[in-house]
Amino acid sequence: MISHNVTVDEVAVKDAASLFEFVGGNSEDALRIAINKTAPKIRTLASKAIRTQVRLQASYVGDRLTVTKATRKKLSGAIATPSRGLLLSRFSTDPLIAGEKVGWIKPPLVPPGGIRVKIKPSGSPKGAPGEGANKPFYMVLNKGANVGIMVRTGTGRKDIKALYGPSLSQVFNTVRGDVLPEAGAELQAQLLDAMRYLLVKAFPPEAVL
Repeated sequence: MISHNVTVDEVAVKDAASLFEFVGGNSEDALRIAINKTAPKIRTLASKAIRTQVRLQASYVGDRLTVTKATRKKLSGAIATPSRGLLLSRFSTDPLIAGEKVGWIKPPLVPPGGIRVKIKPSGSPKGAPGEGANKPFYMVLNKGANVGIMVRTGTGRKDIKALYGPSLSQVFNTVRGDVLPEAGAELQAQLLDAMRYLLVKAFPPEAVL
């Protein structure tokens, strides 16, 4: 897994933070609250950005973007993406091959026109790559949970390999420049809101009257 961090513009919140601490506010509590409210929103932003580049369902991407929350002992959060490439079968044009709702006992037959995949949301499907005269074929993997697109690399029984597409971390790295500025602005807004919340909690309006 590869994690991605977001920081807040300390200069932009300096005056608010100084006033917050002056009246007895706990900046560490505010930061922890802000991080934990921001992280799910960043995960949604990351998922949307990733899906502009690869043809995957929102639920599939979201399930694989894991959030580590901030705690009082560790004032940092992270969103991690798997670094391993996705099985190329995940991008099959056959929804049964690409999905996860089928338990496979034996591999399906290769279509007459060959195995077709489509990685990007736009464009046309393409044939899965082979090696020389060795054409790709299907094999049941992970105890029947998935079908892999395989290709022979030699003449031996074990001379086969699974074909992979890009990993989620690779895709996110290509779009992180679009995501991180918005994520940073969200963290800043959440930090200011957390300071306001903690002040109201500590000094409710009725206590002042």
